[in-house]
Order: sequence, then structure tokens, then C-alpha cells
Amino acid sequence: IKHAEFMAECFKDAGLKAVALSSNNRDEERNSARDSIRTGEINYIFSVDLYNEGVDIPEIDTVMFLRPTESLTIFLQQMGRGLRTCPGKEFLTVLDFIGQSNNKYKFENKFKALLNRSNRGVYREIADGYMSLPSGCHIELEKEAMSIILDNIKQTLYGRRTLIHKICNFEKDTGLSFTLENFF
Repeated sequence: IKHAEFMAECFKDAGLKAVALSSNNRDEERNSARDSIRTGEINYIFSVDLYNEGVDIPEIDTVMFLRPTESLTIFLQQMGRGLRTCPGKEFLTVLDFIGQSNNKYKFENKFKALLNRSNRGVYREIADGYMSLPSGCHIELEKEAMSIILDNIKQTLYGRRTLIHKICNFEKDTGLSFTLENFF
């Protein structure tokens, strides 16, 4: 909540119309902010655990990820806030400020959820220009972002660090006990 408030203040200090919303705000404040973003009275809402589901604000044209989430459901719900169509809106801009800052962050599952089921791997889909996207959809990555994402996926698939992480977290992730004696 403090981070959302900090971000809203930074944007306001830069002359941008922003507000922070959380469970601390009354329903009237939340509804007013939603109406204000529709009319352009404000341009940015920094929200905490709001707008994940059941909220329709089709005018949203930019989604910024400012905190990590391992939940694919929450990721898709947050992304979905900007995927609604409305007159005058041609595309959604997604800015992810978390992926590169956390070395445990995995891009693969996020992209897999956005692509149609395919026999091709996520790495090939991204590298070849998203051949399995739903009709009418397009994803455009900056060259450097694509390189970072592809390197991350390679590390996820083949990296020593990933293997060590999976071994160290095997018991916690699966509920099964693990000892090296099981393999020798």
C-alpha cells in the first residue's frame, strides 16, 4: 500500500494525474477513481489487491506490473484489466518492472498462458513471432526485452541455477520428501 501511495505521489510530482487505491479506501473513493479514469480526469491508478476480477474499465490502455506475483491467475486477471476493447483504443501497453529485478522470476508460464495451445515451445513461439496467438492478436516486444525474456526461458529450461532451485525446493513444492540417497 505504501508503494502504491509512493508511486502515485511520484507521478503527481511529475505533473501526471494519479491516485493510489487499496482496501483502505472506501467504496465511494474507488468508484470515483474508476469514473475519473474513464473521463480522463485521472490517468493512473496504482492499486493494491483491487481490480483483479469483476471490474470492467475498458478504457485502460496501459498496465504496469510493479510487484511480483507467482499466481498465474492473478497475472492474467491483472492483464485482463487492459485487454477490454473500447472505441478509440487500439492496443494495450504492458510494462513489467519486476521480471528483470527478481532472478527467480519466470517468464515462460506468463507467455504460455497468453498463447494458444501449440506443439511448439514458448521459446520458439517468441523467437519466431508468436505463430500461435489467437486471431487478431499481436505481441510486440522491444529487441532488448525479447533478448532478456528468451535468456530467462533458456535458463528456466536448462540452467544449473534452475536445477539447483528445483532440487532445493522439491519437498516444499511437491510435499514429497527428497534425499540424494533416493538416486544412488
